Amino acid sequence: MRTMKNAEIKRDKKEGQIQDERQRDYGSRFKAERYVTEGFCMHFHRNTELYCVNKGKVSVLINGENKILSDGQACVINRLESHSYEVGEPADITYCHIGVLYMESFYRFYPQKEPARWLMDVDFNREKLFPLLKEIRERGASMRELEKAAKAAAIFDEIVRHYGFGARKHIEHSRSTYNIIDVVQYIYDHYSDPDLGLKKIAGEFGYSPKTLSALITQYIDVDLRVFINDIRVQNVIYMYQDPANRGVSLAELIEKCGFVSKMTFYRAYNRNFKFKSL
Repeated sequence: MRTMKNAEIKRDKKEGQIQDERQRDYGSRFKAERYVTEGFCMHFHRNTELYCVNKGKVSVLINGENKILSDGQACVINRLESHSYEVGEPADITYCHIGVLYMESFYRFYPQKEPARWLMDVDFNREKLFPLLKEIRERGASMRELEKAAKAAAIFDEIVRHYGFGARKHIEHSRSTYNIIDVVQYIYDHYSDPDLGLKKIAGEFGYSPKTLSALITQYIDVDLRVFINDIRVQNVIYMYQDPANRGVSLAELIEKCGFVSKMTFYRAYNRNFKFKSL
C-alpha cells in the first residue's frame, strides 16, 4: 500500500506536478506563470528566467549570492546559473522562462555581457516589467515566433536601460559552451542509466574526466553527481504519481530511474523534497 502522501512532497504548483527540468529546459520555451510557491531546491537550466515576487518574501540564492526579495522586487537568473528559492510562508510569485532561441538578439548586441541580476526598484518593475510578463502569461502560447523574440527583446531592453548589466561575464558562444549544453541534454536523455557519471559522459564527448570536470565547474555551480541524482529523483516522484504506474512499487521505480541503491534515492529525495516518511 502506498504511504507517501502528496502533502509530504514539496510540489511545483505552477504546473500541478513535481518540477521536471527535462520537460522544461528546451530552447523554444517561452512561458510565464503566477502561482503560490513553497520554494524550491538548488537547480539550474539553460534558459534565462525572470523571477518576480508579487506578495511575500523569498530568499533567492544565485551562484552563491543571496538576497531576500519582497513585494514588487525581481531577479534575473541567467543560463547555467545555479539557484534556489526558500520561503518562511508561501509567497505569490511570477516566473518567466525565456528559451535561448529568443535570447539570441540580446547576446548578439551584447556579446560579452549578461543582464543585471537583482531588480529591486518596485515602481519601475510594476510599471514596466510586470505588464510584459502578464502579457506572456496570458498570451504566450499563442504568440508568433517573431513576436516572442520581440517581447523578449523588449523585456531585456527595459532591464538594461534601467538596471544596466550584471557583474558576471556572459558565457561566450564557444565549442566548450555548446558541449556543456549538450552534456546537460545527454543527462536528460540518459538519466536512467545506472552507470551514468563523469567518466562515461567524458568518453561520450571526447574529454578526459579531469577536463570535463573542470569545464562543468567553470559553467555550472552544481556537483555533477548531485545534478544527475536530482533529475533521477524528479522522475521517480513524477512516475510514482502517474496512475499508469499504480501497480509498480517505489523500489522498482527507483531502480528504473538509475539509482543504484535506495539510500542514494532517499538522500536525493530529502535534499529536494524534505520528505517525512515513505
